[in-house]
This record gives sequence, structure tokens and C-alpha cells, in this order.
Amino acid sequence: MKCPGCGSRTAVEIDMHSEGFTAEEYPVKECGSCGMVWRVRLEKGEPKIDIIKAAESKKNG
Repeated sequence: MKCPGCGSRTAVEIDMHSEGFTAEEYPVKECGSCGMVWRVRLEKGEPKIDIIKAAESKKNG
């Protein structure tokens, strides 16, 4: 799956069990490139992205 923030395909699944962000059905993913944390869930048959943590901004030198 591509990261919705940077488009990288380096994602890591996170075993996160807290109120509202738990389930094998909608696993939480973290991008290995930018650090964004998100999950994709289905709402009325359409995929929706919940961004849990925004991508880390990279500062120039």
C-alpha cells in the first residue's frame, strides 16, 4: 500500500490497541519513509483514510 503522505511503499503494520484504533479489520500502518501513521477503513463500501499522526517534516540543512 502506498503512503497517503509521501507515496512511498515502505509501510510497517503496527499492533496498536487503544480506543478507536484497534482491529485486525483496519490495521494501523506507519510509513518507513516519512513517519505518517494511518489506517484505511471502509465506510459504506468506500475506503476512507484516518490519519493518526501526520508525516514528519524534513528541515533543510
